[in-house]
Amino acid sequence: MNEEEIVVIFQPKNKTIKVPAGTDLIDAAEKANIIIPSPCGRIGKCGKCKVKITNVELPFTLQEEYWLTPDEREQGVHLACQVKVHTPLVVETISEEKATETKILTYDLATDFDIDNHLQKKYVDFQTPTLENQIDDFKNLKTSALGDNNAVDLPLAIFQNLPSFLRKNEFRATVVLENNHILALESSDTSERLFGVAFDLGTTTIVGSLVNMYNGEILAIAARTNPQAKHGADVISRVKYATSEPGGLGKLQSSVVESINEIIDELCEKSSVSFREIYELSLAGNTIMNHLFLGVSPRYIAEAPYIPAFRQSQRFHAEELGITIQPRGSVVTLPNISGYVGGDIVGFILASSIHKADKITLGIDIGTNGEIVLGNKERLLCCSAAAGPAFEGGQISSGMRATEGAIDKVTLGNDQVFYHVIGDTDPKGICGTALVDAVAELLRVGIINETGRIVVEETAKFPDWLQEKIVSAEKKIAFNIADTNRQDRVAVQITQQDIRELQLGKGAIAAGIEIMCKELGISTSDIEEILIAGAFGSYLNKNNARAIGLIPNVPLERVKYVGNAASLGAKKFLLSKRERDEAEKIIRQTEYIELSSRLDFQEVFAEKMFFEKI
Repeated sequence: MNEEEIVVIFQPKNKTIKVPAGTDLIDAAEKANIIIPSPCGRIGKCGKCKVKITNVELPFTLQEEYWLTPDEREQGVHLACQVKVHTPLVVETISEEKATETKILTYDLATDFDIDNHLQKKYVDFQTPTLENQIDDFKNLKTSALGDNNAVDLPLAIFQNLPSFLRKNEFRATVVLENNHILALESSDTSERLFGVAFDLGTTTIVGSLVNMYNGEILAIAARTNPQAKHGADVISRVKYATSEPGGLGKLQSSVVESINEIIDELCEKSSVSFREIYELSLAGNTIMNHLFLGVSPRYIAEAPYIPAFRQSQRFHAEELGITIQPRGSVVTLPNISGYVGGDIVGFILASSIHKADKITLGIDIGTNGEIVLGNKERLLCCSAAAGPAFEGGQISSGMRATEGAIDKVTLGNDQVFYHVIGDTDPKGICGTALVDAVAELLRVGIINETGRIVVEETAKFPDWLQEKIVSAEKKIAFNIADTNRQDRVAVQITQQDIRELQLGKGAIAAGIEIMCKELGISTSDIEEILIAGAFGSYLNKNNARAIGLIPNVPLERVKYVGNAASLGAKKFLLSKRERDEAEKIIRQTEYIELSSRLDFQEVFAEKMFFEKI
């Protein structure tokens, strides 16, 4: 007997699907190709997966009672992760994510590349066997492509097809080589077409670049939201999913491989390149992303003493991983420094040459985990600070990712709040960069004090327009950034709890910087250059970041944005074996500081949660 199936209709797209009774509504949405944001990994701890059920009244769970306002509950708003389908439902999606809508950082500071031509293509006019010249096909290939004194590594499939291939092409062909390894034989002269792809596999986004392997020219760039995000916004949520959900690791791996293949398809279409002309893929990701991409369990990274399965660069054939480039081409990951400082930071260091610098340089990549590098050519330290999800809109009452409808800039002045919305549309929420702006502005005008508290008792001293923005309801104190015309949404606000979440994040990063300065025997004022990398950092107002204590109080001319440094590092790694050797040298040279083992961390962290007037 077939399992009972129940109809669910999703509006406004009018998508109808059938799912087994008891299916989570958020899983039903996914089946309908509707991605509802769930930064917490679908466990009811973020309140972001709001939907409106319009045809029936359902009871509310404790999590929904906590996250939804009385007005929202009265309108039939629920959390999709909390609703199980037991009756036909008509569901209006309030927020939906699309893989190509997120504001994704694709630029980097690429200049000239070190290119060593470790991949080669040779158009060869082979010897034609005769009764007098009885050269066998294998020796013909070997001597013509590599010379008499070199061994050759030939894949079985090419070996088996070699006799017919040579004769079909009249003993002329292009040989694709990596050292003495033959990757492919191609009909006609294709020697000028040699391509690779470099990927930055981020927790939130994936960026791919198609590269001419001869000259380093970037032919196309494409990006997607990381599809793993539906199982949690942070790496720890994904470790939990990979290790506790049946088949979870395989699902996470296959989803990211599928997304990478979609990006490769787009790159090829943009550039009129065949996937078979792509002979190598380099990938920079944090340590857990590297594990998930390769299908290796990251379980023990999440447990003390936080040991990864591998630190060195890993190399596999594309066909082994299901990557749609030349099947015998290589997929190579950048090496990892530790369980929580991975190949993306190695790419950052490689791209910026911090490890070769004379200046004392601070490198920061701010996200759910804030990876920090400090030092110069004499000594280089790194650490990972558990910044939490606030910088990516998680655990923030009106928070969202940097997608269409997100407020990404905020200023106060001229008797009003000025803000910018991604996509120039009505505001739906606020992303991390605007959260930093808003808190810095509230600190500047005195609405919050050095402890982060909204000083409600002092509102009388503020101008009327500021007083009107401070609201207190249901024991919640907030500052209104923007109103909304939609009845199913409350105003975009910064609440007291939101400020606390930001303090936790900025406190963790500032504490990490302070402790590494102590380890080097310097003060923050001795830092000669600050490099800010990554999507969040590159859209950050550095004056406001300094104002809230997220970055050290140094002259702003020392602070530079370096764009997607992980992507640039992946390109350098792709194009040169010398850079690959340099990357391995970096993981040996860089000292990892485990903050959780430091006796002084909690004291420094508590101190850095406070704000200071600059």
